[in-house]
Amino acid sequence: MNAPGNNQMIAPKIHKQLVNACAVETTNTILADLGDRWFTLLLDEARDCSVKEQMEVVIRYVNKYGEVIERFMAVVHVATTTTACLKEAIDSLFAKYGLSVARLRGQGYDGASNMSGEFNGLKSLIMEKKSVIDIILQEMDSRFSETTTDLLINMSCLDPRNSFSRFDAQKLVRLAHFYEDDFSWNERMLVEQELETYIDDVRSDEWFEGISDLGALAKKMIETMKNRVFPLVYRMIELALLLLVATATVERVFSAMNIVKTDLRNKIGDEWMNDSLAVYIEKDVFNTVDNELILQSFSEHGVSKNAIVTSRPPLHD
Repeated sequence: MNAPGNNQMIAPKIHKQLVNACAVETTNTILADLGDRWFTLLLDEARDCSVKEQMEVVIRYVNKYGEVIERFMAVVHVATTTTACLKEAIDSLFAKYGLSVARLRGQGYDGASNMSGEFNGLKSLIMEKKSVIDIILQEMDSRFSETTTDLLINMSCLDPRNSFSRFDAQKLVRLAHFYEDDFSWNERMLVEQELETYIDDVRSDEWFEGISDLGALAKKMIETMKNRVFPLVYRMIELALLLLVATATVERVFSAMNIVKTDLRNKIGDEWMNDSLAVYIEKDVFNTVDNELILQSFSEHGVSKNAIVTSRPPLHD
């Protein structure tokens, strides 16, 4: 550069390109961690301060350490909230990030109950009360289909609390039949035998004493390599963890959107808002991205790497 002192990199176009480069590499890091694993989508919709309908997309998956991960993927402006419009937006998003529908599992339940069996217990309790609480029971029955209820009850048999006291091999065999695409016919024939061996093994293993939730069980399976000894059981655990039962992550996305797009910045474009949200919400992932990757992505916009200031955009809590 002939006049490096004038290279302040303060043009709005440069700002947007730099934020986009940061967002792209942050998302690429998330997709690399996802790999070819199963995932579920958590979707919700809200209007921003400029009264535009925005659909938030969050993915949920179990990483290689057995940890349940929820990551922001995108905020997408949708013209309407009809099923066809939302499906088109999701299809476009899948094509953009190279995600396969074959790896998509489960479905989201806005405000659903705990997966570990409390739903069935609560329903039984309500049935004992009668009177006005019958209305609540009717509402729960309308929200949860018979199939969904059976799915939740069967999954509760994986609960590790109290020395796996809820374990029921027959119900878990039925659970495998809920996921016919993920368990071959031969595997469904072998799963009962593996379940019987698994429960004897973990009940006698001191490493599994005191585990109180399914997430901790998955991590302990990975640590002790029992996921390789009992692959069919671990697959059930993984599928159970993918079942979405809350929308807290999406609600946090809404809060972040209101921080990034305010009344004073109500003309911010959809792409710039999405890029800003990706970096802001997933700041822990962004902080792990190597600067060189961001520089390479930024240089693809036609800006020389020698002209790039390597300091990252500031992140505000």
